[in-house]
Amino acid sequence: MFGGYVAWEQGDRADGADSVAVEVAPASHWPDLHALILVVSDKKKGTPSTAGMQRTVATSALLQHRIQHVVPERMDRISRAIRDRDFDQFALETMADSNQFHAVCLDTVPPIFYLNDVSRAVIQLVTELNRAAGRAVAAYTYDAGPNAVLYVQEKDVELVLDVVLQYFPQSAASFPDPFKTGVAPTGSSERVAQLDGFNAKVIPQHDEGAVARVIHTKVGDGPRTLDSATDGLLDAEGLPKSLAAAAAK
Repeated sequence: MFGGYVAWEQGDRADGADSVAVEVAPASHWPDLHALILVVSDKKKGTPSTAGMQRTVATSALLQHRIQHVVPERMDRISRAIRDRDFDQFALETMADSNQFHAVCLDTVPPIFYLNDVSRAVIQLVTELNRAAGRAVAAYTYDAGPNAVLYVQEKDVELVLDVVLQYFPQSAASFPDPFKTGVAPTGSSERVAQLDGFNAKVIPQHDEGAVARVIHTKVGDGPRTLDSATDGLLDAEGLPKSLAAAAAK
């Protein structure tokens, strides 16, 4: 396992033995990249990821074009963007790849719909925010599901949180603000007002719960060896420390 920025290389062998992960750059190379995970739904998906991909491989002509002509070049470009700490290019490639992945899902027979109305509203909101800012402020991506991951540079975290939470308000419990940004769970219009021409009606303001919770995290440095006495999760008997402490009370 690697920390930081990691690429999965396809490989050429039929048995997949050379399909491996490689480190593009350590976390220390670009430490100010944050991620806001918008949990739209944590319910079981209608189409499981593995079954969906098997169906896509069997039926989508667009997937074959993507594998042969799009992904290799895009992997090179996004790896270069990471090494250059070029957020504009990183955002462009990230969002384009997410869009095309879901186009492939639609090209499957029968089509697979992972995104829902809230997912699409997040895309519209990020697109308008970037347009009004005149640069890439945030980059969205979706895997096989409705939940959004927004990549944001540290300097823009508060702005993006303010916008997201205005349109998808949270409770204090669903947005604990782990990095202590000070942004209210319902956002603020002050920073958005500074964006000339931002269309406040790009999407409707949603009710609390449309996004179940917002998780704020950042690039990590990978697995580490912990001191079992001070940092480990288990006590000397192999029991979780939290349970042992509760039992001792």
